[in-house]
Amino acid sequence: MIHPQKIAASLILAMVWMPVAFSSTEGSEAGVWLARMATALHEQNYEGVFTYVRGGKFNTMKIVHKFEGGKELERLLQLNGEKLEILRINDDLVCHHEKSDQIDLEHQVPMGPFSSAFNENLAAYQDQYRFSLHGDDRIAGRAVVKLGISPRLNDRYGYRLWLDKETGLLLQSHMLDVDRKRVREIFQFSTVSIGGDFDESMLLSSLSEDAVSHRLTSALVAFKKEKASRPQWRVSWLPNGFRPVRVPSSDRLHFTDGLATFSVFIERSGKSILPELATHVGGTVVISQRVKGATGQITVVGEVPIATARKVAESVEPVIY
Repeated sequence: MIHPQKIAASLILAMVWMPVAFSSTEGSEAGVWLARMATALHEQNYEGVFTYVRGGKFNTMKIVHKFEGGKELERLLQLNGEKLEILRINDDLVCHHEKSDQIDLEHQVPMGPFSSAFNENLAAYQDQYRFSLHGDDRIAGRAVVKLGISPRLNDRYGYRLWLDKETGLLLQSHMLDVDRKRVREIFQFSTVSIGGDFDESMLLSSLSEDAVSHRLTSALVAFKKEKASRPQWRVSWLPNGFRPVRVPSSDRLHFTDGLATFSVFIERSGKSILPELATHVGGTVVISQRVKGATGQITVVGEVPIATARKVAESVEPVIY
């Protein structure tokens, strides 16, 4: 049985001013900064401590990131609550945590922007978003430039970004609700060191050998269209600009507009049906309802407003051959 709350907790999350008019020159300059950000997240060496706040839950994480020989090595360590680590080599992620009575899917993985499409060149998505500059600031003792990402429609969230002036690395982000006032998720470095080298032992797990480990689905993977053979279901409506990405099975579909992502899970007929559900944790929404005109249940989980997720869920229909 699909448990929407557990799915929401297991997804690797990503993040994100008031919409303003801006000149094409300003938009182009913002695009340059966004390209620098995408490069820096991948190719800079950095280590530091950041906080990630979503749905009233506060997480403090330590990150070590190294780029060498075209390969990314990364270690994320949760500093509060349960001991939890995420080790990454390129797109391969493994989560390690202490043994507990909970199943793996109930463990939150608070990776902040390091799991999201912020790793792409977002300037390519001007059909869906407006990009603008908002002056200078300081984060973690470093000079930053402030950027705004405003959706052209209210079917997705907006973002505020604070980028390191020297390198372009993302040092703080806010995910904004559709009203552009309420902040749904916050990511911020409190300390950060950028550049230089460090010993690879800092990238090794510090947990005991009997720690529980499991692989994670990475939102960093290159977007690929992979159609399942003779799919049993299809999504007949998507917000403008969203496209399918990697499809591991006919019962799970993934979509992105280059920044926001969401997944559709299909519970086939003959299995237990859950009560209908519509909720969110921070910027992550969970919608679960029965398929119209057929037996089965649809669950939509992702970084879109509830109204958007509901419309997607209502558009799912069986494919008749």
